[in-house]
Amino acid sequence: MITSPYLRLAILQAKKNGKLFKKNFGHPGSVKIKNNDPRNFVTEIDLQIETNIRKAIAKNFPKHKIIGEEFSRAPENHTDYFWILDPIDGTTNFINGVPFCCISIGLWDKHGPLMGVVYNPISEMMYIAERGKGAYLNGKKITCPKISKLNEAIGAIGWLYPEGGIKIFSKLVRVCRKVRVYATSTWQACLVASGNLGFFTTNEVNIWDIGAAACIVREAGGKITEIDGKPLSLHSQSVLVTAGKIHNELIKYTKQL
Repeated sequence: MITSPYLRLAILQAKKNGKLFKKNFGHPGSVKIKNNDPRNFVTEIDLQIETNIRKAIAKNFPKHKIIGEEFSRAPENHTDYFWILDPIDGTTNFINGVPFCCISIGLWDKHGPLMGVVYNPISEMMYIAERGKGAYLNGKKITCPKISKLNEAIGAIGWLYPEGGIKIFSKLVRVCRKVRVYATSTWQACLVASGNLGFFTTNEVNIWDIGAAACIVREAGGKITEIDGKPLSLHSQSVLVTAGKIHNELIKYTKQL
């Protein structure tokens, strides 16, 4: 199942930094507001985990580019390989001891998502995938649910600002079976991959929020695009993740956002 040095490194770093994550879950020490936004937080644990993973990548793959949530997009040297890191996706949950949060490590190349590892150290659930090799949860192969109608789907949504939440919730709560909000884009996307949810969408996202999950979703047989159906890219600011068959039906609603 583990076939590449990239995946081996990502799994090792997820597990290693998962110990730090778990030790500080619910009491992370220093917490600061990020970008002068009172809804957006960063902890010293976010910074430490991303630093640790960056160092490991730079040591093993010094020519690869690294895109992470907490630091600049250095180094400047450019190749076709982009590591995409979110040291703690769901930081507010992490701060408050809510177990919907995870470490996200992805790798893209010029063809898109190549590898992804998403690890929740609290539940000890680890999703992994490599392009063309399938997706796995704790060693067991996973596939997206076979949902053919939107009104049969339990979906999840995300947003950062109230206006986004009002728009997205009011559109979708009327047309699907149920709506959930777990406040972590990475984890919610992975729940689609493992068949727990029929879809996830948000109109407020960055690539580190879904970089690793993108590979996991595709390898599980799901579909992931921007909310208007455009292909996902390193610059995407919205995302729609589905089990596949309901994707076009959902776009009729999400493209209005």
